[in-house]
Amino acid sequence: MDIKLQKQLTTMSIAAGLTVGIMYPAWTFLPLPAVLHTGLWIFFGPLTLIAFIGLYPFVAKPRLTIYALMGTIFGVIGGISQTMFQVIQLENIIYIRKYIRAESDPAVQETWRHILNGVFTVQNGMNYIADLFYDLTIVMFAILMWTHPKFGKFFTITGLAAAGYHFASKLYTFPVPPHEAGLFEGGYFISIWFFLMVIQVWRKFSWLSEDAVAAVAAKM
Repeated sequence: MDIKLQKQLTTMSIAAGLTVGIMYPAWTFLPLPAVLHTGLWIFFGPLTLIAFIGLYPFVAKPRLTIYALMGTIFGVIGGISQTMFQVIQLENIIYIRKYIRAESDPAVQETWRHILNGVFTVQNGMNYIADLFYDLTIVMFAILMWTHPKFGKFFTITGLAAAGYHFASKLYTFPVPPHEAGLFEGGYFISIWFFLMVIQVWRKFSWLSEDAVAAVAAKM
């Protein structure tokens, strides 16, 4: 792959990854305006997808491995699944709550609330799919990082621990989300690990062009 394209993809990944790392705690803990919250909710999945695609040149260097390839593929599937889940959930909430507010009969309002709870079960399943592929992505990347020259064992151990807990907790409480079952939300561990990984790529960005610079110097 051309070094210019590698750097463009990695730059795009860093920008998208840092944005995602800020978006997740922002909508979770901050009282955001409805329009801003909606925008963050809709674009979280696409930005995550962009981040994983852009990481490929960095994680696949100095050599392509099955872990880099499968991790990138799983990350793309996770981003697509996340987008589908969040947009469908948001639309259902907006539409059905509009019907609840417009209805004066308490019995009919309660019926709409039951319908909303019913569609939430479908959305929970879609969220489970997205998280499954995110966990698989982190497992693949964590394995390759054991011998990767710019990551190392810290990212392997913490990545496997974060993905392992996240997946195990969701499997244990399935189909109920872990936080509803009284367990700590493992998504926070995943988010922190991903954010640290993106920062590390940013710190070591110049490494992408080291081989090209050395090749030019050797010809001089």
